Amino acid sequence: MRYSEKLNGYWEEGYHYYFEIRGSSFILRDASKRIAIDTTLKYDAKKLESGEKTELEIKDTVLTRSYKGEPMWYITALYYENGEIRMDTHYTITGDDTYVLHKVEHDAFYNYLILDKEYLPRLQGEWVQWYKNGNTKSTMVINGNEIRFLYGGSVLNKYRFHVLAYRSYPQKVFLNNEDLTVSGLGCYSSLDVFPDMLTGYEMVCDMDMPLSVFARRDMLDKIEIPPAAMREPRNTMICEPRVDETPEIKVKEIRKDENDN
Repeated sequence: MRYSEKLNGYWEEGYHYYFEIRGSSFILRDASKRIAIDTTLKYDAKKLESGEKTELEIKDTVLTRSYKGEPMWYITALYYENGEIRMDTHYTITGDDTYVLHKVEHDAFYNYLILDKEYLPRLQGEWVQWYKNGNTKSTMVINGNEIRFLYGGSVLNKYRFHVLAYRSYPQKVFLNNEDLTVSGLGCYSSLDVFPDMLTGYEMVCDMDMPLSVFARRDMLDKIEIPPAAMREPRNTMICEPRVDETPEIKVKEIRKDENDN
């Protein structure tokens, strides 16, 4: 017996690591579900089937490297025992850790529901961004699973995407990058889907942005604009003084003290 069905399949630690094992193929995904290791696997299948502690040998054991290419985080031991896979790691900064993975019936992206078939047909075509000043030059066009962001008709960016919901909260439907290891869609943390609009927050360094609202061109003056879209952008790097700490009030306090003296 070369391989064991006890090992083949998907394994999860709960947050940090996800494995997929198929015969001699071993794939390890990190917390973001990106592939960190894609390598080959060897083990004693007869020993594993008999219930003994079994070492799992993988060719590549390095999780992360320094800018010089030196291993920084790597696997020091990997073995199967009592229906679990245990993985010992060493990080050059924080030291040793042990992670325990259990077999599951689904892949690492089970928490997502892909709703392309249900939503794509009604999302096709042009969407216009709402602005208080009436500017309608900022648009996006959806064609199949591709979304293009434009300004004045010129394409700024384009992405492939999926329509998703979380299995634990299917009421919230949103657009996300086609690569499910990527969170968000371009400059938006996500684009939420509503019956008459798409909304999302633009990610801008050092700025707290108002909610962006996209609607069909003929619906811009008919939809109910959320209050979060009405507010002004705010620079998060500027400390705005409290009313009782304004220079004018401090001057009055100083003058009062002078008069008292």
